[in-house]
Amino acid sequence: MVFTTLLKPASRQAMPHPATRAFLTVLIALWAFPAAGKDPDLPPVDPPSRWHRMGPTDAESSSRCIGQLISPICTLETLLACFDHAINALCTLATGRERRFIHMEGRFKGTTLYRVVAVRRLTPRDIPRRCLNDDLEPTCKAGDVQITLSERSCWSYGCPPPYKDPVKMGTTYNLRKEGDGRWIVYEWYSPPY
Repeated sequence: MVFTTLLKPASRQAMPHPATRAFLTVLIALWAFPAAGKDPDLPPVDPPSRWHRMGPTDAESSSRCIGQLISPICTLETLLACFDHAINALCTLATGRERRFIHMEGRFKGTTLYRVVAVRRLTPRDIPRRCLNDDLEPTCKAGDVQITLSERSCWSYGCPPPYKDPVKMGTTYNLRKEGDGRWIVYEWYSPPY
């Protein structure tokens, strides 16, 4: 009898309240499975020290999906490759429209360092004002993906330092998933806007 009496208070103290147990279970599940509930189309925001490289050729680039429009980041890297590889066909592929940039004829191929500084999927409530055309009709739709990159164009003399405020000074790209499953970049803009 004495033995069971001594165990009762100790066992009550060791068992947390049911609400506490439920909270801890949810917390452990979120810690163990951090990707649960994340949008698979959205690339992660890169830390300030992480820079990707788009070189003048595929071999000199960190991307392994140039020309594959399977995700927003792959489509965006295809567009970047268009400019750094100086290949108009990649621009046509990435934008879904015939593109011919005259200034790329005979252009010196460059290298761009870039990192993702902001990303979001647009909802009906947050269609940015920038997505209005001259007739004030929205060019963006709910479900589109908006990615802002901090970019540094590098040449033979080196690369400029990164911007102090990469989100404010970055280039924003708007992407949309087409009916056939491929992604396209339908507009982009850099400050000032």
